[in-house]
Amino acid sequence: MKLSNNLLIIVAVIFNLFLILIISAPLFGVFDFKGFLTGKATNEGYLNITILTAININMTRDSINWSSGIIDAGETNATLYTRGDDTGIALRGNWSGENAKSFVIANIGGVNCSLKLRTGKNAHEFFSSSTNSNEQYMWNVSNKEANSCSGGAMLGEWVDVNKTSGGTEFCKQFSNHLSNNEIYVDILLTIPYDAQNFGEQSDILTVTADAAGGA
Repeated sequence: MKLSNNLLIIVAVIFNLFLILIISAPLFGVFDFKGFLTGKATNEGYLNITILTAININMTRDSINWSSGIIDAGETNATLYTRGDDTGIALRGNWSGENAKSFVIANIGGVNCSLKLRTGKNAHEFFSSSTNSNEQYMWNVSNKEANSCSGGAMLGEWVDVNKTSGGTEFCKQFSNHLSNNEIYVDILLTIPYDAQNFGEQSDILTVTADAAGGA
């Protein structure tokens, strides 16, 4: 009788082990042998690129030349001014505007930027009239392409040039988009009859660009 009980216990243990094996077999098949049975394997690759910001300003037209001229007889001054891509205008004087067209500045870099302008002289340093009056040196910044320049001061207005350190910020956002990245810088000179600076006169326009946010 005691032997029979031991036999039953052994049979029960074997039966339970068999059940456990049957239940566990699919799990082993899924987790341990799936890759082996199907011949598949998974790996990961990574793509990495770094794009650097680049500020690059180009003066696509960088000179204005009025050549020689004199004030008309009986006049107290002569006024010369550029007007974009058109021939420059000379009032009360005989200077030629054929080679006097506005400066053109383009943002050819990879980002928008701010834009500041500064001259080397003011009106009196340019002409040095004896009365220190009746003389002007002005600029007018405007968009050559729509929406190229925005957020700055005095856009589209004739104002006195600025020779101080840092200059005048005309664009807080100077666009680098290919169809919206060019501006005009027109120049106006009023030459007084009593100017003391004779012969060829010139000045330098300094353009400064800094990074700006936005797209």
